[in-house]
Amino acid sequence: MNTYSLKARVYPVILSVIPVLVIGILFSVNFKNYYQTIVGLGMSTVLFFLFSQLGRDRGKKLESDLWIKWGGAPSTQVLRFRDNRINSLIKSKCHLIMSNLVDSELNPSPELEETSPETCDEIYAAWVKFLIGKTRDTKKYNLLFTENINYGFRRNSLGLKPFAISVLILLIAGTTTLNYVKFEFVNLRDLDTLIALGILILPLLYWVLIVNETWVKIPAFAYAERLIESIEEVNAPQQALK
Repeated sequence: MNTYSLKARVYPVILSVIPVLVIGILFSVNFKNYYQTIVGLGMSTVLFFLFSQLGRDRGKKLESDLWIKWGGAPSTQVLRFRDNRINSLIKSKCHLIMSNLVDSELNPSPELEETSPETCDEIYAAWVKFLIGKTRDTKKYNLLFTENINYGFRRNSLGLKPFAISVLILLIAGTTTLNYVKFEFVNLRDLDTLIALGILILPLLYWVLIVNETWVKIPAFAYAERLIESIEEVNAPQQALK
């Protein structure tokens, strides 16, 4: 499993299910033996793969809706003349380079953006696809790769948010019910119950208060800006051939 899959796809799933393991251990459920059995059956790799796919699918399903809500893919938006996230002089230079690197019948301009924004966005999307293909070297473009992981982790976490919150609410309800069955009333002086509720409430606050659209949007545009910054480096080999 590569670094991206582990950090961006598996970690969000682990964060969403780890409370189950912690509460199980707290109440003396022998998860260690179960895990050893799973490993013995050779299932750990399969589970990691499933976790990776679950995190990715939930995140990608959410991504399209987010981009529509934001006004387009972040990497497309930052290339638009009407977007001011990137300095206009730098953007003009990036446009000139990309127009030379990727052939098209039309070159975007402020006037064309105003009269035919869809056409310009298609050109920008082609530029972005070209850049992504040229920046796959994770060592050479380490900062870009790191931002991509950050975005993937947060996007997939947001996709898993309903599942994670549901798990935590069920565990809180189950812990409270066990306490009631044991004492025939809700005994908040029981140390195990207090520890369990504390363990569950903290991640619940994380999922409710931190994991949101704005949290995802920050690395999304950070990645887009780093991608645009790579244009000159991508163009350097072409210039060397001239």
